[in-house]
Amino acid sequence: MKVKKKIIKKKLKKPDELISLTEKSLTFILRHKKKILLLGILVVLLIGTFYLFQSWERKKEEEAAEKFHQAVEKYQRLTSPFKEENVEELKGLLKEFDEIRSSFPRTSPGRFSLLYKGDLHLKLNEFDEALKAYRAFLDKAKKEKLYRFFALEGLGYAYEGKKEFEKALEAYQEILKLEEIPQWTNLYLHMARCYEKMGKTKEALENYQTFLRLFPKSSMANSILRKISKLEEDSFKGR
Repeated sequence: MKVKKKIIKKKLKKPDELISLTEKSLTFILRHKKKILLLGILVVLLIGTFYLFQSWERKKEEEAAEKFHQAVEKYQRLTSPFKEENVEELKGLLKEFDEIRSSFPRTSPGRFSLLYKGDLHLKLNEFDEALKAYRAFLDKAKKEKLYRFFALEGLGYAYEGKKEFEKALEAYQEILKLEEIPQWTNLYLHMARCYEKMGKTKEALENYQTFLRLFPKSSMANSILRKISKLEEDSFKGR
């Protein structure tokens, strides 16, 4: 006959670990309650400040977007091909973009106002001011690749206006480094025009021909063909 063994629970030699940890935590909190309270208040204040700042930023962005939208609508109206450009109206609009830029410098409308400022300065033949606006936009818009294209193209136009064709060419060549170039761009025409002004007929011809190869159905194809024919004829005579 089997004898049942009596199982005797061993007495715990150490206090329960969970109880011990709880006691230590409570002791620590009681000893440092003032510091913990101050730290808690500080954290709450920091979180509150962060959310207030975020709310303020959103409000500024919305306010800037509304003013920017109104200015862009006016820009489209004043620069319409069906309306004769009025210098005073363009200058007035320039002030509006200036105000958006100065009042909301941290917002995207404030940043994009630089692009419109550059374009308006170009239309007013204020080439140095246009250069400043485009450069400022390029400094701030690192990720907006499509808009960097517009700024670099504007930079090239401004240098052409100053008859600094080598610098204009450099601006246009910077566009080639962008990952995405709009399919409708006249980039090669711009570069050909600069080479032509610089007296570099061979390079001008290469760029005109590249444009025709890329855009054979362009509305400008016939005029470009005539341009190529004239350059080749002048080049032949100059030999």
